[in-house]
Amino acid sequence: MTWNPQPVRAVALALLAGILAAPATLEAQGFDPVNTRAAGLGGAFVAAVDDASAVYWNPGALASGAFFSFLVDRNSSKALEDDPPETLGGSRSGTLVALATPPVGLSYYRLRATWVSPSATDPSASVTETLITHNTGITLVHSLADGISIGTTARFVRGIAAVGLATAGSVDDRLDEAADMIGEASNKFDLDAGILAVFGTLRAGLTVRNLVEPSFEVPGGGHELKLERQGRAGVALTSPLGFMLAIDADLNSVRGPLGKVREFAVGTEARLLPRAFARGGLRLNTLGDEPGGHAPTYSIGGSFAAFKSLWIDAQATVGAEAGRRGWGVAARVGF
Repeated sequence: MTWNPQPVRAVALALLAGILAAPATLEAQGFDPVNTRAAGLGGAFVAAVDDASAVYWNPGALASGAFFSFLVDRNSSKALEDDPPETLGGSRSGTLVALATPPVGLSYYRLRATWVSPSATDPSASVTETLITHNTGITLVHSLADGISIGTTARFVRGIAAVGLATAGSVDDRLDEAADMIGEASNKFDLDAGILAVFGTLRAGLTVRNLVEPSFEVPGGGHELKLERQGRAGVALTSPLGFMLAIDADLNSVRGPLGKVREFAVGTEARLLPRAFARGGLRLNTLGDEPGGHAPTYSIGGSFAAFKSLWIDAQATVGAEAGRRGWGVAARVGF
């Protein structure tokens, strides 16, 4: 007997039409670690950042970093539901290129966030969503007082959003399939703002990202993926001997790979040799009643000075399968 794919396609299209029938806005792209050094600290970087990645982590910190900083960074992470039936998952990847010489920073970064969640109409199917954003930004920083600076990053955002259905394979396979979907492109504007206060060896910072909360429509309309506004505060204690302890906490909850997340992160960094640093961190979701629970993850990383001003960074994140395990590599120049 010859298999006829038409009925299957018709059912899939009907399910997808049901998803898109009611207008909806789904939140997207939370405050995952973007920057290998930040991820190696578990994401505790709002007050600790002192390189060109301040354009993303805390625009106000641009005033307290190196006179010149250039960074190229690549990172990726994935989270899956721990227990059967394993119908939830999410992945995130980012590429960041940033140049900073206070009081100005220039940046481009590409973020891709993908989600797989159960279909409300078909237990065997998954709703797959993908949002890719190309962010081109300019950062300006201004000193308010001795040791206190405030900064803003204005971003032109080209977003590509897509939604669909997947019916075969594991959640891992469905994430890969979702990443290949063809989406609808649109252009938006967004703003980030941050402040940093430095009191000797103590640093305190606050960042608010996605102030405008732009939304991006998927093909066919009636459904949008939105960049959520998110605040994060942090403190860092530094030492002239090359030791640092940093703590960050989200100020609100946002959509994560499996559900809502409001994260707490702690990290430490230490100079082992004149040309080498080691770092480690812990990150967990304070909303333990969400799918995946607290999902603690542990990061290890390091930096090595290949030349006097050129640093190579690497990190790996392990731990709970629901906690966004991943990796990152970067090269940065600063003096």
